[in-house]
Amino acid sequence: MIRIRVLTPAILALLGPRAAPGQAAEVPFGVTRMALDLTVDYGRRSIRGTQTLWLRNVSRRDAEEVPLLLNRLMTVSRVADLRGGAVRFRQDVVLFEDDSIRQVNAVVVRLERPLPAGDSLAIVVHYGGRLVGYAETGSRYIQDNVNRDFTIIREDALAFPVLGRPSWTVNRSIRRDPFAFAARITVPTDVIVAMGGRFADTTRRDSLVTWAYQSDGPVPFLNIAIAPYHVLDHGGARVFHFPQDSAGAQTLERAAAGAVRLYSTWYGTPDQEPHLTIMEIPEGWGSQASLTAGIIQTADAFRNRAQLYQLYHELSHVWNPADRDEPSPRWNEGLASFLQWRVAAELDGWNDWDGWLSRQELSLRNRCKLPAPCATVPLADYGKSGLTDMSYPVGAVMFYSLYHALGAATFDRIYRDVFQRYRKGGALTADVMAAFTRADTVGAQIVADWFSTNRWYVRLSQGESLRQITDSYVRK
Repeated sequence: MIRIRVLTPAILALLGPRAAPGQAAEVPFGVTRMALDLTVDYGRRSIRGTQTLWLRNVSRRDAEEVPLLLNRLMTVSRVADLRGGAVRFRQDVVLFEDDSIRQVNAVVVRLERPLPAGDSLAIVVHYGGRLVGYAETGSRYIQDNVNRDFTIIREDALAFPVLGRPSWTVNRSIRRDPFAFAARITVPTDVIVAMGGRFADTTRRDSLVTWAYQSDGPVPFLNIAIAPYHVLDHGGARVFHFPQDSAGAQTLERAAAGAVRLYSTWYGTPDQEPHLTIMEIPEGWGSQASLTAGIIQTADAFRNRAQLYQLYHELSHVWNPADRDEPSPRWNEGLASFLQWRVAAELDGWNDWDGWLSRQELSLRNRCKLPAPCATVPLADYGKSGLTDMSYPVGAVMFYSLYHALGAATFDRIYRDVFQRYRKGGALTADVMAAFTRADTVGAQIVADWFSTNRWYVRLSQGESLRQITDSYVRK
């Protein structure tokens, strides 16, 4: 029986050994491989099946527990090792200790014996239940549910067990390296399962069909989209789209190819040749992109060419080195928020930088008015301060300023060198900022004003416009 609890200190003690917030010991494991074998039951609006997790102890000490989070209306029925032997666990529906409206099923798997640092193990988690979203918590894009028109199985809604504890502070410190995956998803025959990686096969039995996929390379996340899709598959892109958006899918496929060509010209080719999987999802459900895990793209980009900048934003992340900061200020979202418009200018004839700056200025003046934290916290500290939503506009104007002042050729050379140097091992934000700081005194000034300090806001609050600020960096 599952009980709903608010996380008092006593209950937190039951969920595992406490350490200072942010210590890796809070969640000592990293995922190296995942396998899902799930059935989607539309009659009961539920998901059931198993998740196999291959885990490595990435901490510096023995680990005795595996902490997992699961959707609040789902339960774990059994945990086993690969031989089928039962593994002890407990579960409680609780509230996050630092987010009083986010409710999860906190599962703690107790190992038979402590696992030494650096060693690995595998567990099989049997679970199921209703899938519900988290829109009421402020995460409005997480509207996830089981519906024949559209279902998505992803970490955002905890539709499968995810390493973590009910604490944002702790979870931001978890080491999350890319992992391999295999997935078998059983659904009725009138819907199609879409995901990144390589399609393996389908197996039909009566009115159900099982879709099998596996990874071509390590993925940073897993998104499984299910709908009565139509599929467009040629030219290096596989596009899963809603039946009414076939014309838009062709436009989007051409736009994706054009954006890949531009990014490759500017920053070089990534380690893998881009074979894109693009999955249409409803408007307002949140886009996301990975070369290996695929792109989930909201329907507005399929239906309105003016919305293609969203696709360009997501595609740009293919040209980001892995982010090694824990927690990260999310500089890459600022870069993507600038590059989406640069690509739109190149491919779609968009040309409204002044209007864009005016809209950013209005937003920043409203959002950062004292005593708002972004009036005093610099972008460098957004990760530690929980302000990464501000990384999009502030980072975008910072990168626009660098591009505007240094010129396209210099900007592209600097970032190309960053990407090529760090694409395999990942980069710290400091590595990216240092590259632009070393470029010349102008690059150093922009990084100081927009990243290391809040000088940009001081100037804005004293009456300068963003156009005046960005133009001031350009050498006369």
